[in-house]
Amino acid sequence: MSKTTPLIDFFNQTFHIPHYQRGYRWEEQEVNELLDDLWNFEKTSNKGEFYCLQPIVLKKNDLNGYDVLDGQQRLTTLYLLLVYLEDKIQEDNYLQSLFTLNYETRKNCEQFLSNKKFAANIDESNIDFYHICKAYQAIDMWFKDEKHRGAKGKLVPILMDDTSKSNRNIRFIRYEVPNETNPIEVFIRLNIGKIPLTDAELIKALLLQSDKYDSDEIKFTKMRLFEIATEWDNIEYTLQDEEFWYFLSNSNNRKPTHIEFIFDLIADKIQQEKRYFASKPLKHATFLILSEYLQDMLENEEIPRIKAVEIIWNQVNSYFEYFKEWYRSRTLFHYIGFLIASRNYNIIDNLINESSKLGKKKFIEYLESEIGKILLIDKRRKDSNGNEYDVKLEDLNYENEDQQSHDRQEIQKILLFHNVYASLMSDKEKARFPFNLYKTTKKKEKWSLEHIHAQKSEQITNRANQQTWLSDHIKSLQRMTAYDFSVLLDRMTDLLNADDIEREDFESIVTDVYNEINEISGANEQSKHSINNLCLVDAVTNSKLNNSVFDVKREIIKEIEVKGHYIPFCTRNAFLKAYTSYPVNNAYWTLDDRKDYLRSIRKVYEKFINAIIEN
Repeated sequence: MSKTTPLIDFFNQTFHIPHYQRGYRWEEQEVNELLDDLWNFEKTSNKGEFYCLQPIVLKKNDLNGYDVLDGQQRLTTLYLLLVYLEDKIQEDNYLQSLFTLNYETRKNCEQFLSNKKFAANIDESNIDFYHICKAYQAIDMWFKDEKHRGAKGKLVPILMDDTSKSNRNIRFIRYEVPNETNPIEVFIRLNIGKIPLTDAELIKALLLQSDKYDSDEIKFTKMRLFEIATEWDNIEYTLQDEEFWYFLSNSNNRKPTHIEFIFDLIADKIQQEKRYFASKPLKHATFLILSEYLQDMLENEEIPRIKAVEIIWNQVNSYFEYFKEWYRSRTLFHYIGFLIASRNYNIIDNLINESSKLGKKKFIEYLESEIGKILLIDKRRKDSNGNEYDVKLEDLNYENEDQQSHDRQEIQKILLFHNVYASLMSDKEKARFPFNLYKTTKKKEKWSLEHIHAQKSEQITNRANQQTWLSDHIKSLQRMTAYDFSVLLDRMTDLLNADDIEREDFESIVTDVYNEINEISGANEQSKHSINNLCLVDAVTNSKLNNSVFDVKREIIKEIEVKGHYIPFCTRNAFLKAYTSYPVNNAYWTLDDRKDYLRSIRKVYEKFINAIIEN
């Protein structure tokens, strides 16, 4: 039975958010949309009209309150709004006490809300508290916007009036299900067609329903289900950490629930073994497979329900324990992180299988072998005449990119691992390679190869950029006191001070600067594109370094790193000449610099190539 109910009729009542419900997840956009709707209603409505919120579905519980089966996101947001308006509400002589909210799986949630801890600062102790705090901040920002001046005083009446005082108010469509109704089935039926529900949230409802048990076992069962719900939240909180997540996953973190990653792994294994579906269903596949698996254990294996739930949950915990062990070990973090980042298919189950049957030492040897297989160069190549030849590390060339050879891909994976391994070997604050930064860039902004010694690249046509280039490179040539660049410097200074810069004059200067540096450094067209003249950078750094010679790039890198921008470990070392045994200057990238840089790359490359274990 449904009816429209003023918001004020909910006051002095207690609402429980059951453990099978998703947590509070509204963000700034949803909060602003609700506030905008209320504000527009207040400004445009006539006497006797009311604003109707989406349905709230309730079921009377045994605690003199209600379980919220649907509508908890909006109810929680309205609670935050009422707390924010509390001073104005009291000033206008509305004396009613607010309703009480309690998220069943969140310890101290009722105190957190009733004591208004969300108003003080951001509480990151669990993900629900975090989103509640952020939502309260969004409410504060909305009211502080100049276009919402006076909104406090005007919104209070439509929130607080009941139908006895005014029909111009805020109402819910209230639907209360009968006591004998199965709340889980109602919850799934209400939500399964909605996009925001994830497989993990449906699985949570499937596993944690307590009304499936006999009365003589319900006390123990409820306690165990509550423990699982708490463990669930702890796992979810850990997987929401960006560094932890991108160590394990190559996909983005846009899904609201990351524990689904583990359930996907479990469902894939079950489907391979049981073949519940002829082909894997596309929509809610993980939920449907686990639902079949649970039912299979109950009916065919005659396993008690709580035992079947624990069989599934133990698999979740097993995966999570492996993940934590890998993450805590710096060696496993870097080795496994690189393997996951380099493979386009799921290797986690293979890694777990090898880890379980090998000791720690043997497992590390296995990982080193797998890394070696990824790094191993495709040595057999064909020239333009079809003749085969062997490719060595130093032969890899940025310009070799055709149907037979993919040198850029080869170079990129080798330099990526060079950085990963350097992070592992670094004693500096137990450095970790940031897989999260490597994976979170947009597809078109992925990390790319950068020439250490400059190659003349795309033209600079913007006058401001031309002036910056001239100024930077004047300083660069002036630092090379062993060489006479006086004529070239005069030309550059004249062009920098000119009222207008002709494109031909600027391009002529750029060509001459590159020619001078190429001659001094001993660079030729072939060597400029070799692996010993390439490093790895992100797109932001790449755009800043473009069209600059070595020492100008070095100064740019130092400047952006001071500002907190991450520079890959080996890239920074190359520009600081940390690989060079006896650096004779810092102005340009010499033949000796290239040789020593290549020696470092080769040392790492050969260590892991030699670790390959033949089956």
